[in-house]
Amino acid sequence: MSPLVWYKLSLAVALLAVALVATQWLWASWRERGAVSGRIQQRLFPKGETSAVTSARVTVGPLEKQLMRADIHLTQNQIVLLGLAILAILVTLQVFQGPVVMLVALFFIGSAGWVYWKVRFQNQRRTIQEELPGIIDGVLRNVDAGRSLEHALINAFDDAPPVFEPLVFRLRSAVEAGREYTRLFEDFAGIYSIPSLIMVSVSLRTTTRFGSSIRPVLQQVASSLRSQQEMRREFLAATAETRFTAITFAVLPPGLALYMVTINDQYSRVLLETDIGHKMLIVAGVLQLLGMVMIWRLIQGVGRE
Repeated sequence: MSPLVWYKLSLAVALLAVALVATQWLWASWRERGAVSGRIQQRLFPKGETSAVTSARVTVGPLEKQLMRADIHLTQNQIVLLGLAILAILVTLQVFQGPVVMLVALFFIGSAGWVYWKVRFQNQRRTIQEELPGIIDGVLRNVDAGRSLEHALINAFDDAPPVFEPLVFRLRSAVEAGREYTRLFEDFAGIYSIPSLIMVSVSLRTTTRFGSSIRPVLQQVASSLRSQQEMRREFLAATAETRFTAITFAVLPPGLALYMVTINDQYSRVLLETDIGHKMLIVAGVLQLLGMVMIWRLIQGVGRE
């Protein structure tokens, strides 16, 4: 066989090896997350345990869950209308400008929507992390005042931000109905990816089962959260220039491309109406997407709890 054939075979084997390694890594990560979740469930609700009351849960659909995570208030009709409007825009671009322009528009619309959702989701998580220590202190003060743990939780959440409303509403309903409420914190932690609430759920579960004191655990959680917030503020101040540079590198290339296509008809005609231009757009889009993913992976730890 010719050297070109050997080169193509070696390239195919290399790509297959990379795909296999990536698949194994994803499988191992999924198994590890499943094992951690299983251990948490076993700790919270051991097998064979029976209860005369049912557990209150935060049960929401997949779409409602994503909207709740980003504090986006849209009805199903509004979501359908928004989807139809985007579809109409894409179909119009497909008919009058061609598939390349339609794909570019789809890329920008998808990227803008994802960034908008991600920013709002991180703001929600940050609000929970900042307010949770004060809420825990309020629970401890109410317990010291002689209230029961259930009513201390309700009173402490009375002045909580709106992000806690799904939890507070179900917590109050569960306490008034005499139902088991500890899994509410677990579900709420799963929605917003807050590990500290898992610790609160475990401590509440242990207290209700064995009557142990909840004060040391809650004090430790509040102290840990305050330390995290202090380190996060220092880290944000120290890396502000780096984060600004990374965001600029991610936004500037597509912005310049859009500007050049808009002001130069001849340049845009080459890109949009020739095979070479189509290939250039595809390569540029793939490289831009990979660059944005890499930059996001580099800076995603900044400010995250």
